Amino acid sequence: MLRQLNISNYALIDSVEMLFEKGMTAITGETGSGKSILLGAFGLLLGERADAKAIKDESLKCIVEATFNLKGYGLKNFFADNDLDYEVQTTIRREISPGGKNRAFVNDTPVQLTVLRALGSVLVDIHSQHENSLLGQRSFQFDTVDAFAGNEDVMREYKQSFAHFKTLHKELEDLQTNEARIRQELDYTRFQWNELNKAGLESLNQTMMEQELETLTHAEQIKSALVTIASLIEAENTGVIAQLNSTRSSLQKIAPFNTQLQEFSQRTDSCLIELRELMREMEGFESNVQLDEKKTEVLSEKLSGLYHLQQKHRLQTTEDLIALRDELEKKCGGYENIDERIAQLQLQIEQSRNRLIELSGQLSASRKKAASKAETEVKKYFEALSLEHAELKIELTAAADFNDYGKDEIQFLFRANKGGQLLPVKQVASGGEISRVMLALKASISQHKQLPVLILDEIDQGVSGEVGKKIGSVLKAMSTKMQLLTITHLPQIAGKAEHHMKVYKKTTANNTTTYVETLNEEDRINELAEMLSGKSYSKAAIENAKELMGGQR
Repeated sequence: MLRQLNISNYALIDSVEMLFEKGMTAITGETGSGKSILLGAFGLLLGERADAKAIKDESLKCIVEATFNLKGYGLKNFFADNDLDYEVQTTIRREISPGGKNRAFVNDTPVQLTVLRALGSVLVDIHSQHENSLLGQRSFQFDTVDAFAGNEDVMREYKQSFAHFKTLHKELEDLQTNEARIRQELDYTRFQWNELNKAGLESLNQTMMEQELETLTHAEQIKSALVTIASLIEAENTGVIAQLNSTRSSLQKIAPFNTQLQEFSQRTDSCLIELRELMREMEGFESNVQLDEKKTEVLSEKLSGLYHLQQKHRLQTTEDLIALRDELEKKCGGYENIDERIAQLQLQIEQSRNRLIELSGQLSASRKKAASKAETEVKKYFEALSLEHAELKIELTAAADFNDYGKDEIQFLFRANKGGQLLPVKQVASGGEISRVMLALKASISQHKQLPVLILDEIDQGVSGEVGKKIGSVLKAMSTKMQLLTITHLPQIAGKAEHHMKVYKKTTANNTTTYVETLNEEDRINELAEMLSGKSYSKAAIENAKELMGGQR
């Protein structure tokens, strides 16, 4: 139930704090006093679009915050699924910044508006003139009958099963539609994989192969150059080694005279050692370089094949080709399982269909029983709401295939007068009648399941005081099962409430502000008397007001 509502800096409201109790609360006030502002504030808590223009003082945030007692709502799983801390006393808050940015919180944890809407739909039901159009909607009609039938658990399982059934069907259709293309892709993918697999990519070192081919291709030039270099280095009197030996001998003679000369001598020794080592390595390299046309041809072919694969697949390295080959292998495995997957899907669809047949059968059977029960109960409320000759008929027929609500089609038929033709409710009910039909349905449902806090916005629209009195009695009875807030202009309805709040506004030279006041017994009597006779109400109006409140003194 709703415990508290705080509104600050919203529309004409500076700051309002409203405390709520069980039962029925009437909210009254003159036209234009700001009652619709309260509905707007509730709308924000239910996830409706926020508008920065609704901020009263543009330098401050607008904040709407409500506290609910969640006992009996069964919302622990919802909180767990959305990673929220569950508290029996839960606070929902919506903030709108002057720049238009808005945020929502549940127990101080930021949430997306989708979460806020889902939670709000369980906690609050706003019944307005706009909602009356729901009466003709298929979804509302199914939900109403299912409430009478107690189908909540079965319906939840059916919806999950139906969603799974449609997912399986879609996957099978896609596979079957694309089967020929997939098989063609399999042939090409397998060809590509075979080509890469035969290349023996792990045994190919592209850098070493390219280097070796360069050496083989230029073997004669390399051997000739190395022989020439050896001659230049090792010539008996003119070679580099001979010249370095002479240099070393001269340095050794003068080295004792200076430490730097000693260093020069040592470095010359190092050069000779390095040069002799270089000569040994070049001689070894030269002896290994051989003219081998067959090996050159084989190596050239391997590299040519590798270059072809890289160019074909637009890749740069052997490692990239290996990764592609492995990816193609996995793809082939996926394609090759298409027959197995189709057979598996067909089996799953059959199993899912059997479960849907079972669940939809349960729904149909329970709805047929509930429909008759609902018609009888609603008829009682019709009589209580001055619709004595009205009749609601719930028509259930078998659907050609499964739908979101089982395998049924539904139609609410209505006639307001005896002897009239039963026609779809949205075609024949007037505005005042449709409000009372909705009220009768909700009053009946409230006897079978826990409903959210019900906020009725001018349920008295277009009805007389006498009918309003009957509506008030129905609301009073409903409020024994649920918390009910009614925004009304009729004292006959307001008088039936256990609690009463008045909305009014004050205007100064530069400002208009809306206030909400919780009325005590005396104030309630005066408010009802004013609603009956205007501001200059008589003693008779006072007595009439007391009578409307049940004879309070």
